[in-house]
Order: sequence, then structure tokens, then C-alpha cells
Amino acid sequence: MKVLAVTMLALVAAGAVAQQGQERTVQVTVTSVSGRDVFLDLGRDAGLAPGVVVRLFPPGTAGIDAEVRSVSSTSARAELPPGVPDVPVGTRGEANVVIAAAPASPPRPTPKAVPEHPPWTRREGARTPDQPLLVPTYSQRPDERPASLVGRLFAFGQWNRDTAGDQRNDYLLGRLGVRADGTNFLGYGERTRFSGEVDERRVMLPDAPDETDRNGRLDLLSVAFGTEQWAPTGVEIGRFLSPHLPEIGLVDGVEVVRRFEHGLRFGAGFGAYPRPFPSRETGEDTGIHLFFDYTANAKRTFAATIGLQKTWHEGAPDRDLLLLRADGVIAERVRWFASAKVDLYTGSDTVKSRDVDLTELFASLRWDGSDLGAGVSVSRFTWPELKRAEYQSLPVELVRDGHVDRLSLQGWWRTSKRLRFGARADLWQDQDDEGTSFGLDGDLAEVIGAGSNLGVSLYEADGGYSSGPGARLLLRGPVGGGYWRVGYRWHRYELGDLVTGPETLTRQSAEVGLSHPIGATGDLDFAVERWFGDREDAWALGLYLQWRF
Repeated sequence: MKVLAVTMLALVAAGAVAQQGQERTVQVTVTSVSGRDVFLDLGRDAGLAPGVVVRLFPPGTAGIDAEVRSVSSTSARAELPPGVPDVPVGTRGEANVVIAAAPASPPRPTPKAVPEHPPWTRREGARTPDQPLLVPTYSQRPDERPASLVGRLFAFGQWNRDTAGDQRNDYLLGRLGVRADGTNFLGYGERTRFSGEVDERRVMLPDAPDETDRNGRLDLLSVAFGTEQWAPTGVEIGRFLSPHLPEIGLVDGVEVVRRFEHGLRFGAGFGAYPRPFPSRETGEDTGIHLFFDYTANAKRTFAATIGLQKTWHEGAPDRDLLLLRADGVIAERVRWFASAKVDLYTGSDTVKSRDVDLTELFASLRWDGSDLGAGVSVSRFTWPELKRAEYQSLPVELVRDGHVDRLSLQGWWRTSKRLRFGARADLWQDQDDEGTSFGLDGDLAEVIGAGSNLGVSLYEADGGYSSGPGARLLLRGPVGGGYWRVGYRWHRYELGDLVTGPETLTRQSAEVGLSHPIGATGDLDFAVERWFGDREDAWALGLYLQWRF
């Protein structure tokens, strides 16, 4: 760690990182999950790029760092580190991005002399007192508009070989999926959404028959009418993620929203709730939800949402949930965000003794200046008492007394046009333990030429089950219309609470990757990884292809 710390200080003292541009933090939402891959609702247009680390806040954790692997204009794919808990759809997160400054305008050419126009030959006819000054214009009716279809088709393949120990085990994963948004195919100005995928997993062991698991999943299939912001009423039917209450997850049903003047909206919905697992099993859990939403203006200087959800599990009353969310601008470059889930318990609940319980809380405050920025966030999570199989095999003690509280501090400083430095610290506490984690980051632009970037991250993680220092380095540079990357990760795990006693293990990995556009509508991401260290010896080969239409 001392050597790595010196490396970091030398990097900062070298003088110069990060390309001139606007620094900001963007809020993202997980729209789909498949294994270690999570798909986000923002992409290149919002400043996300391969290599950017997104901080996700799934229930019951102090936060998980996911690295963006590939992006399109409006979405991104990030990869979770090995061994972390599942991240459900609707999980919120944030990422620090840099919006490149606009190129300097070229000097204006000397204006040329404009030749004199010949006299006008057309004469305007006589006007009447009731004739309008301007000719009126009319918008097209929905049945006069053309239909449109946009989306992406993606394919992903990964091969892993684990040679730790005396055996050689091979694992194959293949995924093929599509996400499409259609408009006006029925002639009513409606919007149709579809998202689904099929995957196949194969395990090849030397002393056992090969195992193959083939699955399909449907994430979205809905049609929405009245989607224009000026439409007084909107209706969405099918399997969808509510844009107003994404916290409740996927809904197989219907949602109606009524829009009023001055940014007011009121809506309600009902349906079944698929389980937050890959199979998307549905039918056991049904419910209704209501919401009231207010947005002050297009810049969201203030916005707030209040929602209620009532669910039943196999016909028996289950969850009564109050959802609160608000965000706004305090001053120039200062934004705040807050959300909460409050469970209301009745006499039918047997574990929770309180009538009202704050199940989830997340609040953040950020200031992003031109060269300096800082942020603070707090969160709290407790496990709700549910009949729904949303969590697997939870002990009664965890539901009754379990909690995870977290305080996070962040800051960044752009010392020059090329150099950016960042720091973060996390303080967490649960019902059994507490700890502190911290990290230092540095980014140096144009380190080996125009468009190149070197990122260095040092951190000390103190978790409930494992602790230890770690480091991450990523060097990337342009090639054609894409970029290449070379990365290295090192982490030392200090494991406690083991039956065999405490252990210390070291994990290392090296990666070589390439991201490159294919024509005007395709993207390719290719990576080779080597994992090595104590009790670990593995290779990974991954290929991701995407076509936009």
C-alpha cells in the first residue's frame, strides 16, 4: 500500500489530468439485470463512458461499485464485481462524469458583399379586417404520423476456465436479447416497449457430465397511450416499470396518470408483481398503487412524489407501503435528492413490533463547481416483514432487528486541465458491527497521447465479512472510433468469523479490452481477463455485441 500511495502522490504531483470539461454527478436507475451485468437508463448522452465507476445502492448494502463496460447514446452496461449480492431492477445509483467542453468556434470568415436584390415582382392581395395576420398551422393527427421503431439487439458471450486446485473446470454463458421502443404502430400516437432475452449456461467438469441450463426472461412488454406531456390522460398496459414509482419494481397490469396544469400529476395502477429473480415468476403477489407527482419546471428546480402501495400475497393482505421522493436545486450548482420507504404494519404482522417503520432512506446533497466539488449522502435500510418471496431464507432476528446505516463523503478537485483528484469515505453500521472504508482516485489525461487517460484508485474496504486494502489501475486510449484499455486490480481479503478461523487471501486480475463501433449502428466490446492469487487461477474471455436500430 505504501508503494501504491507513493504512486498516487507522484501521479498527482506530475502536474496535469482530465480533459477540460464540465464535471457533474448523474443519477442512474437499473432497468435490467442479467448475472453480473446491470443495464442503466443513461448512456453516452449523459456523459457515461466505458471505465466510469457507478455507485449503486441496492437494499441491504452500503453501496456497490459497478464499472461501465459499454455504452450507447441512451443506455449503458455495467459489470458488478464477483461475489456481491444481486441488484434488483429499480436500484438507484450515481456516477461522476465529465461532459467535454465544446470545441472552440473557428474564426468567422470575412463576410462577402451581398449583391443587390432585383425589385420584387409579387404583390400582396387586398386584406380584410377579419383576416389573421399569420397563417394558422395545424399539427398532424396521430393517424397521419409515420410509425417509428428504435432499440438495440445485443449478444453476449463469456468463457471462463478455472484451473485452481487439481481440476480444470470450464463455464460458458451466452445471452441474446432485444430492447425496442415503437411509436404509433396502431395509429393512436401510442408507445410500445419490449425487452427480453434468452440465455444458456453450460458447466463442463472433468469428472461429471456437462450441465446445460437454458432460460428465457421477459422484462418489458407494454403499450402506453397519451404519452405526450400535454396529453391530459395517459394509460400503460402490460409488463412495465412505472416511470412515476420505479421503486415498486415490475408490474403486470395497468397504470393511469392524469396530468394537470403547473406540473401536477395524479395516477393509480394495479396488477401482479413478478418476483425480482431471473425467472420473473408472477401470480402470487398482486396489489394497487397510487401516486401524486409535482414538477416545478423543465429544469426540475423542485420535484416531489408521494406514493402508496397495498399488496396481497396469495389473497392474504401483505404490504402497506408509503413512498416519498423529492429533489431540487438550492442554489446554482447545488442539488439535493431524498427518497424514503415507510412500511405501515397492522395486527396481522407478527415480527415487526412498531406500527410505522422507516424501511429505506437515501438522501444526498452535492455541490459541483467548475474546479471543485463535494457531496454527502446518508442511507438506512431495514428488512421489511413480507409474505412475498422477495428475499431468500431471512432469519427472524434479521427482519426484527437488522439494519444498515451509511454515511458517505465525496470530493473532487481539478488541479489543471489534465489532472483530476478525488476522495471518498464511507462510514457504516449494522446490528452487529461497524466500519469505515475510504478511497483515493486520480485521473491523468493525455498521458500517452491525445485522448488517452490513466485512472488510479486506492481504497481500504472494511466490510462485515471481509476487509482489506485494494487498488485499481486503468489505462485507455483511442483507436479508430473506439478505444483500447488495459487494467489491473489487486485486493487483499482479510476474512473473519470463519469456522476454521480468520484467513487472509489475495486476489489479482489483469485485463486487456477493446471497445469499437461497427459501422454507424453497432458496438463491439472484447475483453480478456486473468484472475490469479491465493487459491485462484482462472481465465475469462468476454465478447459483447450491440446493434442499434
